[in-house]
Amino acid sequence: MLRRKIIASALTLGMAFSLVLTGCSGEGKITIPTETTEAQQGTTAQVLTVAPATTQAATEAETVAKATEAETEFEGFPEPVYTEEAVNNEPCTINVDGKAYTHYIGDVVTYVFNLKTPEALEDFQASTNYDAGMLEFIEGTPSQMFPLAGDSAVYNCEMPNVIKYNAVKISGMDYTQSSYLVAFNFRVLDSGGTAISTTLEYMDSVKSEPYVSDYKIVGDIQYSEEII
Repeated sequence: MLRRKIIASALTLGMAFSLVLTGCSGEGKITIPTETTEAQQGTTAQVLTVAPATTQAATEAETVAKATEAETEFEGFPEPVYTEEAVNNEPCTINVDGKAYTHYIGDVVTYVFNLKTPEALEDFQASTNYDAGMLEFIEGTPSQMFPLAGDSAVYNCEMPNVIKYNAVKISGMDYTQSSYLVAFNFRVLDSGGTAISTTLEYMDSVKSEPYVSDYKIVGDIQYSEEII
């Protein structure tokens, strides 16, 4: 008990010395208390013994909290969730001339109408139908869209769901070796099912022989539609 009182007195003396030095700027006076009561010593001793214990308890609590937080943080992260739409897993089935082609949103496909005739053509008129909600028509140059007719072709793609076109060339357009009547590009906009088809409205040879009558092909004509 006597030792604790001596330690408490020394600490009290040090605190008084520090307060005088910091609180009285420029005076250079040091005040030393001449007497410390037993009650004061007991109070000081009690504070000195309780405070470290309280600080230690707070430190331990903070350490436990940090450890708990660290354990929670490294328990693992949730797996990323991807929707089928985000990774384009939903297919678009495009039906052309009885055949189904599978593509995905954002794909660009080329639809062609192949034609082979006994004689060169003087003229033709046709319409290609598609679903504008599923497919976006990508306009090209006349020579790209009409490989043989080229600038002889006139077309209208402003109407929804259909491209109308015709061509006239007196010198003839040679499809006797089979070639593309049209080659149209489309971008896939949505998943599901859709179709592309072409209807020939009229077509005549350079000898003025009709190859189409009442929207039906007549004569020795070979044709096919496909996506390439």
